[in-house]
Amino acid sequence: MDEITIPQNQTATASTSAMQPIVHAPKRRKWKYFFGGLLILFVGVVAWVGISGALALKNITAKNSGDQSSFFRFEGAVPPDQLKGEGDGRINVLLAGIGGAGHPGGQLADTIQIFSLDPINKTYSLLSLPRDLYVTIPKNGKSKINAVYANGALYCKGLNACDPKVDQGGAALKATVASVLDTPIHYFIRIDFRGFEKIVDTLGGIQIYVERPLNDPLFPDEQLRGFDPLFIPAGLQTMNGRRALKYARSRQSTSDFDRARRQQQVLVALRKKLLAAGTLANPKKITDLINILGAHLKTDLQPGELSTLFTLIKEVDESKTITKVLDTSNGSPLRSSNDPQAGYIIFPKKGPNDFGEVQEFVRTVFQEPYIIKEAARLVIENGSNSVPLGESLERKLRSLGYNITEVKTVSAQSASVINYYNNDKPYTLALLKKRLKLAATKAKAPESLSADLVIRIGNNFILN
Repeated sequence: MDEITIPQNQTATASTSAMQPIVHAPKRRKWKYFFGGLLILFVGVVAWVGISGALALKNITAKNSGDQSSFFRFEGAVPPDQLKGEGDGRINVLLAGIGGAGHPGGQLADTIQIFSLDPINKTYSLLSLPRDLYVTIPKNGKSKINAVYANGALYCKGLNACDPKVDQGGAALKATVASVLDTPIHYFIRIDFRGFEKIVDTLGGIQIYVERPLNDPLFPDEQLRGFDPLFIPAGLQTMNGRRALKYARSRQSTSDFDRARRQQQVLVALRKKLLAAGTLANPKKITDLINILGAHLKTDLQPGELSTLFTLIKEVDESKTITKVLDTSNGSPLRSSNDPQAGYIIFPKKGPNDFGEVQEFVRTVFQEPYIIKEAARLVIENGSNSVPLGESLERKLRSLGYNITEVKTVSAQSASVINYYNNDKPYTLALLKKRLKLAATKAKAPESLSADLVIRIGNNFILN
């Protein structure tokens, strides 16, 4: 594996993850799909709590460090000429899973995911980020992404804005991920391992039917210094919190598909137990759940937003869910290496600071809801005398979810413009004007052209 050298002026912050205890134990990805599914469960619990006792949420909710809420910027409520920015049609929630108090990793993020809800088409996407991704923290140098939450106080000091009502770890991680992926991050939710275990135990355990034996002799122990072998026989099993968490996290002798299926089993069993009449009718259990959430979960979603999010999630078409992972596999825009200061790191194949291909991949996962809904047919007419420019424009627009029906070369022209033939694709047109920085002209549609909009690019066109 090749080594890279980090510029000297960055090495001071490159090893910020070392500020927290790091134990080089058996490496494995944890909660890749499971944590995203847990969002639905936890949001449901918190939303219920918000209805029954809003005061109990004071330990859970923090002030949102970003712009105003992204809610209600959809369903036609935002005129095309007042779009707040790319991505505002989606609700993006950053999910961070940490070891928590008593865990060797402390506040280091073991799992980082983005849960992106499309409330218009009623779908969601889940994107997993590698914990060793080497990133630039706004105004605070470079670091592994897993250390950003733990060192949030350094981030806010760099901005001279340490608001005590803001969870600085969540704010730093939101800003970093948004910058690296060129994607707006509206909210964050952070939970720890112990919280999940306690919830399962409070509910009296869960029952899961194990289709075939699961044997994992290399499951890491709690101190990440050795192994805590796991064996679960086939058949109906009653699992406490620790066993359920290990069942969901284990990767030995199975694929990610098998792991995702097991995690879905856990979620179904947990949700069933949570919604059982005996649980909701038991004041002590409800009180215990509230206390667990207060001690192990933090979010900048406010009570009303949690309730709204839960309502939207219930309407999602699960069959259209998109789950993606950023890793170093073939075809991925990432690679791995070893750095003298930071150790094992993952970074873009084009270089540590070139996230262009990563951002293009992310755009294919989090496509604009308005573009999907309107399904406008686009034709690109290239009059720039540059075939690669037309190809680059097509590739970018396709990654953004636009339906390109044809790309053709036309006689050279200097001006660039978007022609549209009716007014029934307003959001698509508004976003194109903003992204391409082009004027739009209404024209009479030629009989031979089957398109809603035509993008004519000339010699003056610049693709950003």
